[in-house]
Amino acid sequence: MKTKKLTFIESIMLVAGAGIGTGILTIPYAINKIGVFGTITALIIAYVVSAFMYLIIADLTRNSEKPDDLLAILDEHLFNGKGKKALNIAFLVLLVLLLLENLVVYILCAGNVLTDLLGINSTATQIIFYALASVVIIFGVKGMGIGEKFSMLLIGGAVTTLMVLSFLNVKGSLNFSFGAPSTVLAVYGLFMFAFSAIFSIIQVCNHIEKKELTNKAVIGGLTLNALTTIAFTVAVILGSDTVTEIATIGLSNGIGIAFVRIICSVLVLLAMFTSFWSSGFAFADVVGGQFGLSTRLSWFITTIPALLIAIFLPLGILDYVQIGAGALSIILVIVVLPAYYNAVMQPKTELLLGKCSGNKIMLSIVAIFISLMAVSSFIPIG
Repeated sequence: MKTKKLTFIESIMLVAGAGIGTGILTIPYAINKIGVFGTITALIIAYVVSAFMYLIIADLTRNSEKPDDLLAILDEHLFNGKGKKALNIAFLVLLVLLLLENLVVYILCAGNVLTDLLGINSTATQIIFYALASVVIIFGVKGMGIGEKFSMLLIGGAVTTLMVLSFLNVKGSLNFSFGAPSTVLAVYGLFMFAFSAIFSIIQVCNHIEKKELTNKAVIGGLTLNALTTIAFTVAVILGSDTVTEIATIGLSNGIGIAFVRIICSVLVLLAMFTSFWSSGFAFADVVGGQFGLSTRLSWFITTIPALLIAIFLPLGILDYVQIGAGALSIILVIVVLPAYYNAVMQPKTELLLGKCSGNKIMLSIVAIFISLMAVSSFIPIG
């Protein structure tokens, strides 16, 4: 059966929703430690670098013969010669670890919120979240696009409500300082991780109805992600007595209105759903492409281990996020950028980056800032 295409709005929401996960919940805690000016610096740099990476990944996907998943794309443009099989296996392992880490974080965050809301065992709430998130596999990529659209609309409504309540009940204040450079670098890394949408960009490139709107869809998704994250951060800092590592906990306690706790819980769950769906489908595509399995079967093969890790290896959420940022930076610098350079030497379609396409200076600058993202993963935030 032919998969229905994603509309322009669904594509924007898919890209935005893929990033709005743990980032929106952990960034306020970090930002509260560095101040407004350091935050603005980290945000601007992360946004610009991410915008270039979005278009690089889109161009790489659009100029590939088999663009279904990242591993197939890299296999075409990068992995060749005698070491092709070894490189393929090595990258598959790294990609599996990154996707597993992503899924584990989403399960942990959602489980924590459901435990706080329902007052039941965290293992049970993690299983509940996983079961609910897995329903989308029945409807495929189109179902994910529709789910992302409505989830992002609800997230926007929840964030707007929380901002209004925070302004009416101010408990904290914005710190107009720059902060220690090392902490600013750490926050830059968190922004980069929060903006990361490699897999959703590939999904949009493959399934968007109007290919000519791809660049607007991916940049629109990045912008929506950034605006939502900043709006939520301001609400958290102003409305919380103490900004907690999972921001909604401190915010709901600070505002002190009963239904705010429910709004915060719904916000977290929706953010976890949108990110889990994008990573889950990407993981299923990779495994299904490698072993010739259906998407549905691949979904459960790849996501059930994440549930088991969340249950039996519960590290701190920030620890997982920073580990993920480091792994992601390795993938981008070592394999995605070189593959992109090879792909655009003889492009099959019009390149979204135009005259910047394949420019070695531009790619070197992007590589440097992606590498800083890796460095940031070693800087503790506490």
